[in-house]
Amino acid sequence: MGLNQNSGYGQAILANLHSQVGVIGNVFIVMNSANTDEANYQKMQNLFPPLDGINRFYTSIEDAYAACESNNNDVILLDGNSSHALTAVMNVSKNRVHFFGLDGGGRLNSQGAKISIATAVATDIAVINNSWTRNTYQNIKFIQAGTDTACTSALIDSGEGTYVKNCQMEVNTILTTVTQAVLFTGDTCHYEDCQIGNSTVLHNVDDQAPLVIQTPARYSYFINCKFIQYSTKTKGSCIDLPDANSVIGWIIFENCFLLSASKGNGTTAAGTMAEAVTSVATSGYCYFKNCSSAFATAFMEAHASLYSDAVAPAATGWGGISTSGA
Repeated sequence: MGLNQNSGYGQAILANLHSQVGVIGNVFIVMNSANTDEANYQKMQNLFPPLDGINRFYTSIEDAYAACESNNNDVILLDGNSSHALTAVMNVSKNRVHFFGLDGGGRLNSQGAKISIATAVATDIAVINNSWTRNTYQNIKFIQAGTDTACTSALIDSGEGTYVKNCQMEVNTILTTVTQAVLFTGDTCHYEDCQIGNSTVLHNVDDQAPLVIQTPARYSYFINCKFIQYSTKTKGSCIDLPDANSVIGWIIFENCFLLSASKGNGTTAAGTMAEAVTSVATSGYCYFKNCSSAFATAFMEAHASLYSDAVAPAATGWGGISTSGA
């Protein structure tokens, strides 16, 4: 029996895909061209042949994304055993496009499907620059390795309704320039089970954070995420709101851990963060529920935009009261 979508193997692949994505348009497969010797390379070509004149098997993420139609809930599946190197920042400016790594999922870090960029071009400000509505990124590691001082982010998210789960984002070069693993300006977004930043590359610059939040960030969630800072500077934080209008309304962090990874490379001590969360925002609030930090003098800066759980319960009623850092 030939290998196709009606075979047992093909049905299993499609069933797994449907279990992760409720609504599916066209499905595109991206395999690394260096892996032609792998059995899956041939299998995926057979399972996803051209349909209605549309190619569905690619060796380039850029080409697969170009084939996607906005608002069609198209899905890009990335080989879970490969690094996919971009030649330029990928500007995701279509709606409802969903990127999935095929490494089995469930990881906080070291995902098998990796997207990286390593240019020396100032316009390559991020690996992915997501700017539109209800896009999905799952089971992917994003690596910014550009060498121009403007290559400062792994992921820039200014989209609406972005969903990011089981992803890792990191910046591994430009160690003496302010960088951030995620530059977040999104609206009603959801991040879950992600590692933002890393503990093996030592940075040496003030006012840097793995997550930087800027306007018009609003009404979003970060759940079960780990924020990793590894810097010699005590002014480095894990989460920073650097502008008065960094956040509108609110952003909620739940069950998150903020770490200054001292001796992240095994030998070099990091500076103890003065505050794990820093802010000058005046137009909104960040709320921290069941969150903690390590190697920080204070969990958060004494600022009116930052709230965290109180130790003592309310005098009348259940639970604790979320209190301002001010």
